[in-house]
Amino acid sequence: MIGLRYLLKEGAKEQAAVELISSLVKDSPFKGKVFLTGGYVRDEFLGLDPKDIDIVVELPEGGIKFATWITKKLGIYRSGTNPVIFPRFGTAKFNLRGITHNGQDLSTIDIETVMTRKEKYTQGSRKPDVSPGTLAQDAERRDFTFNTLMKDLTTGEVIDLTGMGKADLKKGIVRTPLNPDIIFAEDPLRMLRAIRFTVKYGWKLPFFMIKALKNNAHLLNDISSERIQDELNKMLVTKSPDTAIRLLQITGLSKIVAPELDKLVGLQQNKYHKWDAMKHTLEVLKNTPPILIARLAALFHDVGKYKTKNVVDNEVHFYEHEDIGAEVARDIMKRLKYPNDLVDAVYTIIKNHMRLKGAGVEGDVVSDKALRRLQADLGDHLESTLDVIHSDNISHADMHVMPQQIPNIRSRLKTVGLPKPQHITLPIDGNDVMQTLGVKPGKIVGDLLKFVEDAYFENPKLTRLDALKIVKDRYKEMK
Repeated sequence: MIGLRYLLKEGAKEQAAVELISSLVKDSPFKGKVFLTGGYVRDEFLGLDPKDIDIVVELPEGGIKFATWITKKLGIYRSGTNPVIFPRFGTAKFNLRGITHNGQDLSTIDIETVMTRKEKYTQGSRKPDVSPGTLAQDAERRDFTFNTLMKDLTTGEVIDLTGMGKADLKKGIVRTPLNPDIIFAEDPLRMLRAIRFTVKYGWKLPFFMIKALKNNAHLLNDISSERIQDELNKMLVTKSPDTAIRLLQITGLSKIVAPELDKLVGLQQNKYHKWDAMKHTLEVLKNTPPILIARLAALFHDVGKYKTKNVVDNEVHFYEHEDIGAEVARDIMKRLKYPNDLVDAVYTIIKNHMRLKGAGVEGDVVSDKALRRLQADLGDHLESTLDVIHSDNISHADMHVMPQQIPNIRSRLKTVGLPKPQHITLPIDGNDVMQTLGVKPGKIVGDLLKFVEDAYFENPKLTRLDALKIVKDRYKEMK
């Protein structure tokens, strides 16, 4: 029955690993000295499947000593590689490759161990000087009260050394164990983590925490772009990405993360919208599926509007905002060190998010040919683009929403779309054109193939003979 229970839970491997470690600790020199901490204890307390096993050992050099002892105990010790030791910080990391427990293969489980410690940061450095400390001192150095809880692997008791962790978890409050100015100064990334936890779990961020975030926002300049990007990504795929962005702007953190978005606040739009550009953006973001590529495109889809606003005959226009916005989004993402393929994908989606505005409320005005060309142009990014367009369509003024356009277009694509939109192969190529007409390589060959491509989108069943006839007929017209 125990094995079945584990198989039914997402965190089965992690739980099996913890039970194994606990069983070994109880009759060992480390009895009463080994504690689970951080996210595992938090999620277990909340009734969620716990992951990310982090262990603190209440002994000088305890993390290193325990990792060495347990890998030898399990017969998986490998000098220099299992465990991997980081002597400066008194930490170690080991894996359970080749170990099974309660029917679970634990080979994918990695565990970090550390001694109870105190930390002292030097201004401008994110790497602290560490020294042995008590359990209480170890708890106080952590980011938030709910991450200070520790579970004794000998007794199974959850210890709340700050006296706030359990209560804050029950009430859903995000706050630091010490003065937030101290905690944020030690590692400013914790400010973004505060917002992420708030929106991930739907918790509350007290006023004094918001004030501290405002006062310390400038410290985020000391954090690498990659770390900022990682936290932003985690926020965007939560259930409330709009709340995350709103909190970034309220606290001033957005000035470091993406200041371009702040320029949309209060930017009034035209009759097609009922909100300013920023609130509209947040609504689109909220309505987009929780897929990173779509959420990023939604977040930046209208960022070009602050550069393109025009008033003509008392009418507001944002001509070519999709083109300018794609460029702005690319600049933001490159600054945050996003991978090039993701930058290119978001750029493509934003550039094309206005493409179906003339397709009609029901999506029936656009031709089959145009839909096939859309498929070919967007390739792997078609579905995410349609997701963003749909979210945009349902986030306009009540008289201008188009909830049925994209669902109907998706239905049409199932029947009239290209058979393999990501791999379009014309029935002839440039060599066929040159051999048929007796011409040399040059612009004319490419121009003639464009006529063939146009005919292909009109009729994907275009044959080789049909294509060659088009080439011959067009060539005669061009001579």
